[in-house]
This record gives sequence, C-alpha cells and structure tokens, in this order.
Amino acid sequence: MPTYDYKCKKCGNVFEVFRRFSELAKQVNYPNCGSEKTERVFSIPYIEGKTVAGSGYGKLNFPQSIQN
Repeated sequence: MPTYDYKCKKCGNVFEVFRRFSELAKQVNYPNCGSEKTERVFSIPYIEGKTVAGSGYGKLNFPQSIQN
C-alpha cells in the first residue's frame, strides 16, 4: 500500500498515511491533534538510503563519453 505525506494546517506537522489509491478522496485527520484540516504534500521518495534523484541530479557536467 502506498505511503502519502500530509500536513496538518492547524499545527504544521507533516505525517505519513498508508492508503489505497481508491481512498485518496477521503478526509485525513491528523492523529495527534485530531484536526480535520490537512493537505496532501509531495516529497521525493526515499529508497535504500538515497533519494530517487541521486547524487548527480541537476549537474550539467557530463562525462566526455556522454557528451559526444
């Protein structure tokens, strides 16, 4: 089941929720303060200790073998 990040608009804390894709339209309450005012936020997935973007993300200097 996918994990989604949500942010509580009342206290500003970000928390994770495991949800099925079919449940995304349902309201999510923040478990610590009970607030119904939450919003889904997007973040870069974290896999095996590295971000999906990797260490070379955004670099413009490519090795010679790739440039030619």
